[in-house]
Amino acid sequence: MSVAILLLVLAAIFFSAGYLAPSHPLQYRSRAGFFVCLALAGFVAYFAWREVRTLGELTELIDPVPGITDVTYIPTSTEAEAVSQFMAAVPGRGRLGTTREERRSLAEQVSERRTEYWLVNTTLRSDAVFTFYRDAASRKGWRVETDNPPWLYLIRGSGTLVLFVADDVPRPGSRILYGFSAVEG
Repeated sequence: MSVAILLLVLAAIFFSAGYLAPSHPLQYRSRAGFFVCLALAGFVAYFAWREVRTLGELTELIDPVPGITDVTYIPTSTEAEAVSQFMAAVPGRGRLGTTREERRSLAEQVSERRTEYWLVNTTLRSDAVFTFYRDAASRKGWRVETDNPPWLYLIRGSGTLVLFVADDVPRPGSRILYGFSAVEG
């Protein structure tokens, strides 16, 4: 969130230099800087807000493992599409490493499935994580399709939940990537 605040401060400085200061050679760049910083602050603030909600979203699907030390939000396919479309709208070549057409093509390659990901660090070792999810009470109705460490593949209705569990070497504990996918409709 502090990055969003910094970007808002920079946007205010660029606004002042671009719109309130007397005319100068960098005035148009300051105006562009204002809009870029404002857009980036919006993205950063949105993702910071989503980071706060991450554990709650995961808890709606399945019981998270005990001993969680850190949770990371990973953008959904819809959010990735929105960012890709924003990038596709940026004119010019080389600014984002691709041409405008390549960015637009990237934006169109988003799946029709709703996908969400969460990355969790826990104090449990990977074998303890698998033991936790082998208990049906921890799975909230998910059926184990594949239990082949480091993967755990669960199914419920039209949804799938895939867990990739890896020991967090050299620190004690493990990292779990939860991947949820469901057909939209």
